[in-house]
Amino acid sequence: MSSLLAMLCAAALAAGSAGEARGDVAANVPQTQIRAVVVLVVLGDFPAELVDDVAAALRETYQVEVQRRSPIALPKSAWYAPRKRYRADALLEHLRAQVAGTPPGTRILGLTSVDISTSKGKIADWGVFGLGELGGTAAVVSGHRLWRKTKDPAKIAWRVTNTAVHEVGHVLGLDHCGEPRCVMLDAEGGIENTDDSTGGPGPSCTALLDARAPLRPRGAVVRGPSAH
Repeated sequence: MSSLLAMLCAAALAAGSAGEARGDVAANVPQTQIRAVVVLVVLGDFPAELVDDVAAALRETYQVEVQRRSPIALPKSAWYAPRKRYRADALLEHLRAQVAGTPPGTRILGLTSVDISTSKGKIADWGVFGLGELGGTAAVVSGHRLWRKTKDPAKIAWRVTNTAVHEVGHVLGLDHCGEPRCVMLDAEGGIENTDDSTGGPGPSCTALLDARAPLRPRGAVVRGPSAH
């Protein structure tokens, strides 16, 4: 009897030690490192396969967590009747409202098929591929000008993903740069810089990205700064 009791006690101690060891290992597993959480949302309509491509490109290029929401309607407030297109600035305002109250590490990217525009210099209504708030919260990409002169699916996907990476780069703190083939080159009213891009930031932009949107444990990004 005493022998059986001793065996049971030894088994319990061994199980407890194993449990503690497993707990120690779990506690020491590093958290996933991300720069931000990027919410993807379609405004109106957008090809589903291209949404998948954008999500993959953002994860790979910026190490962000991508979350997806159901499509939402284009806001009537953004419609610009004189040119029959939507104002990108108003779309950004609409997108910001979609993530109101979320942690500071949350950004949002809208994808749409309609033509969009913004003001640029002396031009009050300049058609664009996309628009992103520098160091802000929201960005938007339109496929309208990216696919209208080509039917090549691979080229369309390349243009859309590069533009999405470019606009999210703005939101993460990257301005236009002069590095050859960097994804942050200004389109300058044409498609050449988009087509010739490497698809990612160059060395200088990467260093700036690490300074302005550093990789942090996911928990810190999702929770935001602690209150004092």
